[in-house]
Amino acid sequence: MYSKGLIALTLSCATIAGSAFATVKLKKKVTMKLVTAYTRTVPEEEQTNPPAAGTYIVVRWNNAKGPETMFWRGEGGWLSCNMERARKTVKAGKTEYASAGEVMPDQIKQGDTLLITPVTGGRFPIPQEIPAKAKNTLFYKTPGNAKWQSFVVSPIAKK
Repeated sequence: MYSKGLIALTLSCATIAGSAFATVKLKKKVTMKLVTAYTRTVPEEEQTNPPAAGTYIVVRWNNAKGPETMFWRGEGGWLSCNMERARKTVKAGKTEYASAGEVMPDQIKQGDTLLITPVTGGRFPIPQEIPAKAKNTLFYKTPGNAKWQSFVVSPIAKK
């Protein structure tokens, strides 16, 4: 029915194509890099509205466009996040990061250092795509990408 030459050609093309696909490695683009993360009890006089949960995450943003939205999935559940520019300070030989003011998502540029603070008080349901086992993870969406992206935050120091 089929000639032996046609079958051999088909098999060799499939083998070449299969091996070509097997050797191609896609590089995952890293959207942000962890600078530091810590938890601390927030004194009442420092409390914000909405109240901060006590987790502080400093990242360097590595994408051309800022995140549209950002949420924290920690031990305490699903929380929305405040995003602020972070400024580096050195006190007594220790490097710390403080807020340099709130920033809107469309103002975030590649290379910005951000202070991300999960806050309580929001009533945002957890999307179905988010795994129930995910802990200590930032979830965010970027412009043009409808899928949730994740960034595991580890280690988290206690202050």
